[in-house]
Amino acid sequence: MMKNRNNLFTIFVILLSAVVLVTLGFYFQRLVESGRVVSPELAVVVINVVIFSMVPVLLVMLRKLFLLERQEKIVKVQELYIGHLQELVRVTRAQRHDFVNHLQVVYALLKTGKIEKAQSYIENLYHDVRISGEILRVNIPELAALLLVKMGVASLKNISFTIEVDANLNMLRVKATDLNTVVGNLVDNAFEAVESLNADKRTVALRIFETGKFFVFQTANPGFIEKELRDKIFEPGFSTRSGDRGFGLTSVRSVVEKNRGKILVSSFKDRGTKFTVLFPKQQRR
Repeated sequence: MMKNRNNLFTIFVILLSAVVLVTLGFYFQRLVESGRVVSPELAVVVINVVIFSMVPVLLVMLRKLFLLERQEKIVKVQELYIGHLQELVRVTRAQRHDFVNHLQVVYALLKTGKIEKAQSYIENLYHDVRISGEILRVNIPELAALLLVKMGVASLKNISFTIEVDANLNMLRVKATDLNTVVGNLVDNAFEAVESLNADKRTVALRIFETGKFFVFQTANPGFIEKELRDKIFEPGFSTRSGDRGFGLTSVRSVVEKNRGKILVSSFKDRGTKFTVLFPKQQRR
């Protein structure tokens, strides 16, 4: 809030200074035209002195405004990463606790001679390990870290979260922060859509693949969005839930449009809902 006030004050000072310069110019011009100024050359000198005195001040204020805006962007990025790191630490602690429990279960099954049950238990654990291996194929460290966090969140919420990567993202020219905004909000949106469903319906899938023209990021989950709501969900502040929500999909649309991409929504009562984001391959900046 304080930073916004500082920015508004700076803009106000710049505009006020500009108004003062224009007003002085017209004032001295009228004095010269009316003959009330003995020396027109003196009026010109005064105007020049005022202008050359004000211009450096204006330049300093503009530079300050630019630096403040740049600093705000840096702070927002840092806050985003700090939030992800905090969530990652929390998830890592929970996973460590779960891992110890899993080892104890496997050990107990083997100790009591229940080999087949131990094998079945390990096969179920292998599913999570396989997904972790899929994340390693992303080749974007920031996105990989985000997906690891979301895997942990899904585990804590008892959501079956599957990830499929079939794309080489080395040529994707989208900033990691923008990419995390898109993927993170789409995954969070899918989690929220299923967390109140029965256990067998709490499933979310993320597919990352490529076509001849696009890199595609797609989430799929059970649930249905009425046709009249599909455009409204991208409006700032709109949400079908109560609380401080409704800006995630707005951020997604903003980032997608900035990178000249597309976002598509399909929803069917029998097939669930899909959000598909396409980033054009020709966008290589």
